[in-house]
Amino acid sequence: MHLAVATEEQKAQRDALTYSEWGKRLTVEGYVSREQRLRAHPWASGMVTWLLCGEDGGVLASCETFRTDSFLRSPDGSLAPGDSFAIASVFTEERLRGHGYATRLMDLLAAEMARQPRAHAALLFSDVGPRLYARSGYHELPAWDWLLSPTPGDPSALVDSLLPEDGLDWALGRLRRPEAPFSFWPTPAQLDWHLERGRIYVDYLPGCSLPVSAGATVGESTAVWGLVGRKDELTVLMLDAHSPEHARALLGAAQREAHRSGLSRVVLWEEPALAPLLPLVEGASRVAREGSLPMVRPLRRDLPLADPLPVPRGLWV
Repeated sequence: MHLAVATEEQKAQRDALTYSEWGKRLTVEGYVSREQRLRAHPWASGMVTWLLCGEDGGVLASCETFRTDSFLRSPDGSLAPGDSFAIASVFTEERLRGHGYATRLMDLLAAEMARQPRAHAALLFSDVGPRLYARSGYHELPAWDWLLSPTPGDPSALVDSLLPEDGLDWALGRLRRPEAPFSFWPTPAQLDWHLERGRIYVDYLPGCSLPVSAGATVGESTAVWGLVGRKDELTVLMLDAHSPEHARALLGAAQREAHRSGLSRVVLWEEPALAPLLPLVEGASRVAREGSLPMVRPLRRDLPLADPLPVPRGLWV
């Protein structure tokens, strides 16, 4: 067995196969169009579709990788950049399952990525539990969601400003970086890639509209949010709250934006820095996440992984 990079024709062939797994709410044509549109997005310019091939050249399994920014924090607090790789769309046809092909794909891919000169880690979000990927050296991270109900009112009330979609670069520049010795960090293009998914799916969500704002600020605190997929939810992609009062103000604005957009709830991933603040937000409830379980595999032996490692929703692929 060996790795190969998919051609455009092979990508289209995989799209036809993976529709049954990830094409919910879409027609086959709509799913193919979604895949083409997301691949054309600027953030996906470095995306690679990998194939695990047998000796006869037949495809046994496939996945995608995206280059993701990651950083090592020096003792003086400065950040040294490197390359990490987000893995998505791991797929084996049903007739080929049970032979360990996905595990073999993950092993060969890790070896390939580790050869990159600035390689740090691989990151994926499992929808099948941790066991399959643990076989390939991936470590499970905590996965909790915080849920809030929409509330009526003006989203701009009680915050300093609402964030327009073209303000993602400015918003990311305001956010504090994690204090962890190693961390991932999204780019503005990756956050817009999430919003692009919402632009695709909004036509399939009756009664919903795209949020007018992409986040909010209060004081030095910032939130970035959006409709980002096939669920009628306002997803908080990034949240940096300097106090419980700021957390309540920003999430209150998100609740009002969800109501204005006809969305059913607000969803926020728990991160280490947020864990003390979110229980103080009235009406917020904590639930174990279903799917999208973050898992990390170091690509160098000396990588200093914090416990727990911060992984905001903006990093998901």
